[in-house]
Amino acid sequence: MKTIVMDTSNAYLVIGLYEDDQCIDKYQADGNRRQSEYALTHLDEMLKKHHWEVLNVDEMIITIGPGSYTGQRVALTIAKTLAAISKIKIKAVSSLHGYAGASKAISVIDARSKKIFVGVYEHNQAIIDDQIVLIDDFANFKEQYPDFQVIGDSDLVGINKVKLDLSDCIYQAGKSVDYCQNIDNLVPHYLKDVEAKKIC
Repeated sequence: MKTIVMDTSNAYLVIGLYEDDQCIDKYQADGNRRQSEYALTHLDEMLKKHHWEVLNVDEMIITIGPGSYTGQRVALTIAKTLAAISKIKIKAVSSLHGYAGASKAISVIDARSKKIFVGVYEHNQAIIDDQIVLIDDFANFKEQYPDFQVIGDSDLVGINKVKLDLSDCIYQAGKSVDYCQNIDNLVPHYLKDVEAKKIC
């Protein structure tokens, strides 16, 4: 089983290659919000380095947000393109789940405007729906989950960042979701749209 992992939804560009549950290669670097320029180039370089042919890849695990409006669409577009030209199957996970992987954690991602995207995960399952929380309200939110580690953009809530192997976290998260049955209908996870509708 050959697997490509990709995350372009937030600050990092993450690409991983896995074969039969073993990591073959991985790349994780600050994308500077320019993932659309680098994602395909780095993926192509990694595939060539390990003599992988796209047509022989079995699955791709991507994150679909919440996160950067443009970034969420980069990995999704690549996945849809590959699915159209090959037998590759696609799994899509929440970016917050991608940070947590199979760990017991509260994932935090910068939502701008003094807000954060928050997800709570344990045993590779969501405890609550991903949501938006005001940074000033996070301390009260955290009290509900006192023994959960805070990861991701945790510095925004006064907690030191923990370095994550995002490729592996996303790969583990992918084990808990099914393949997309209709890749054409797969869309980014826009929590801000939900918030806007509530306000209106």
